[in-house]
Amino acid sequence: MARLTLLALSLGLAAGKDLYSCDYGYDLEVTIGEEKAACGAEIPYSSAHYIASPVIAAGELPVDDDSLYVMAMVDPDAPSADDPSMAEVRHYLVGNINSTIMASGRFDANLVDELTPFKNPSPPEGSGYHRYTQLVYKQPAGKIEFEPLDNSVIIGWSVADFAAQYGLGDPVASQMFTTQYECSEYNTQCGGGVNAEAPICCNQNPSYYPDAQCFKQNDYYYQCLETCPDEDNWDCNNK
Repeated sequence: MARLTLLALSLGLAAGKDLYSCDYGYDLEVTIGEEKAACGAEIPYSSAHYIASPVIAAGELPVDDDSLYVMAMVDPDAPSADDPSMAEVRHYLVGNINSTIMASGRFDANLVDELTPFKNPSPPEGSGYHRYTQLVYKQPAGKIEFEPLDNSVIIGWSVADFAAQYGLGDPVASQMFTTQYECSEYNTQCGGGVNAEAPICCNQNPSYYPDAQCFKQNDYYYQCLETCPDEDNWDCNNK
């Protein structure tokens, strides 16, 4: 019982709060392409999966010279809400964000510590809606020297454990949107989600990437592309 109580306290559950909802602190102003992510809003897959990066702004937080923040974006519903055995998926993690940058919501990797670059929401086909939760924590004692993360493995992570490791406490701002898999004319995700034994690029129109193949980045993320991406964390570059 003591262990369960400690876990509940670490997640804010003792106060009836849901870490993966919008229960903590200020409401973040999250923009996905041209879509505004109000709490629980359904964002079209065509926006969520293809944006270069979201805008995650904490405009209500006080702007001062000393405060630094961590922003995390996670999917707690991997591979599905009914079977979250791969949760959490770490989609974005940034630290040492000053209050001016946090208010703008645009994280220049030259001005912050980008611990995990943004990875687009990619819910598997047939897995239903996934929650994508954005959480902002205030760093308690200024700049943190974060340990490097292995970004070839983004599944099975825990934002609560990360917050505990660095003494971040509860989030000071939060937001959440949902999306689900849909095929689109851009032909850039493999059907089948986590099962890549027989991947299918969802759009068969030959005018879109007629020579596309399914490339694997990790156990949760596959893309239909014409050539192997020039990045080390794709399997095709590690054979």
